[in-house]
Amino acid sequence: MVTMLLLFDNVKPFEKLFFARIDRDLPYLKTFELFNELKQQERTTVTINNIEFARLSTLILFDIHMDYAEQFLTRSHLSCLIELPINKDPLLTIIAQNQQQARDNCSKVENLQTSETYCDSVDVVRNFFPRKAPEKKK
Repeated sequence: MVTMLLLFDNVKPFEKLFFARIDRDLPYLKTFELFNELKQQERTTVTINNIEFARLSTLILFDIHMDYAEQFLTRSHLSCLIELPINKDPLLTIIAQNQQQARDNCSKVENLQTSETYCDSVDVVRNFFPRKAPEKKK
């Protein structure tokens, strides 16, 4: 039973259909770390309902393209997400979009880590993540 997955690719982007397969084939996945700074190619051409990672509690998104932050935080269902290490810029973009799905996915996050501090945005982040104040990556 797979509970942890690390994906890395600098040659080809990961597409939404691939994540749907991961969701289907790895139902016990609890920790997912993604490294891919390439823009998704099939972002608008593939129509799949929101993907639900039912047991995912830790999602690590430090070295990613913005598409992956949107994929997971605004177009997926993450009901158990409690830990979110993420790059600062995609996080602030997601917060600025103020989408309800992202708010729902982040509502239980207790451990938020970011790649850089952002003193000018602390209140905005605290309002979006009511359970935990942000921490800088160590």
